[in-house]
Amino acid sequence: MRPIKNAKKIDYNLIKVFDMVITEGNATRAARKLDVTPAAISQALLRLQNLYGEELFIRTRKGLVPSSKGKSLHQVFRQAIESIESTLYDKTYAQESNELTVLGSDMTENYYFPALLDTMLANQYIIKHYAIKKTGEYSPASMLTHGYADVIMGILEIKNEMIESYLIDNLSDFVCVCGEKSPLVGLEQISLYNFYAARHAVYHSDMFSSFTADSIDLFKSSTPYAGRREIGYHSDSLFGVMGAVEKSDMVAILPGKIATYFRDVRHYNITILRMPDEIIFRTLPVYAYLATNSTRYKNAKKLISTFQSTFLFSPEKQSDALVEGSTSLCYLSV
Repeated sequence: MRPIKNAKKIDYNLIKVFDMVITEGNATRAARKLDVTPAAISQALLRLQNLYGEELFIRTRKGLVPSSKGKSLHQVFRQAIESIESTLYDKTYAQESNELTVLGSDMTENYYFPALLDTMLANQYIIKHYAIKKTGEYSPASMLTHGYADVIMGILEIKNEMIESYLIDNLSDFVCVCGEKSPLVGLEQISLYNFYAARHAVYHSDMFSSFTADSIDLFKSSTPYAGRREIGYHSDSLFGVMGAVEKSDMVAILPGKIATYFRDVRHYNITILRMPDEIIFRTLPVYAYLATNSTRYKNAKKLISTFQSTFLFSPEKQSDALVEGSTSLCYLSV
């Protein structure tokens, strides 16, 4: 790499701002995390971009995404940040266990965790995954702060001054999935009429409760139907939902990447259809949470960074940025 001009002007604050914007996926959220103004974030990014003389972000219809140069820089900057932060950990962190307890759902375990098999983390840590129940004795935040869990993953929102949140993925581009017995096989797109006429298999877990569950958060351009969906199968197992769809005439609504995973990787005999033009689903952000007082903070942070690199920053899995300030214009009840 050729040396850049005025390299001495790259300070740690610029690196932290750049990392936070990519980690949070949005300049506004990064500003809140760093307790600065959005204008300060923009100025810092502009300074860094001017120093490198290349675009570090690309503006898309739904926000800023890191360019190829930005992604490569982020990997280097993240290593630098972790090296600096490692000097601040006390002996407790230096001796922390290589075991990590993660709470999530079968979605977490069967879609996100297999990607770790291609990383060094699979050999470095013993990972224990359990499905979380929000109806238990402890709240998700309490389970983190009391040390019962090191990381919690899901689309639920955890607000606590002792909890750090990190965006690891965006679930978007929803599609309709049907099996070989469905009369919809052979179509490329499901009509609005068939969307309401078909029986639906619905996935609903405590960690992904909004994930095509009782109410679907979406935008609506125009629809003459205000009817209720007919639910034929309701399960907290994503495999159960996919099995029901594969062997019956029911349909399921899933993010495109999840549907493709079950078809191409898990080899389910399913057909993927585009959704009706009248319905556009809101993007669902997937977060990972850890407690600032965790005795395994450093290792938990590494795990989260690996998820971000694999699902949020990877070009082949890059999804649209989360839309800020959007409002739901339609409610689908079951």
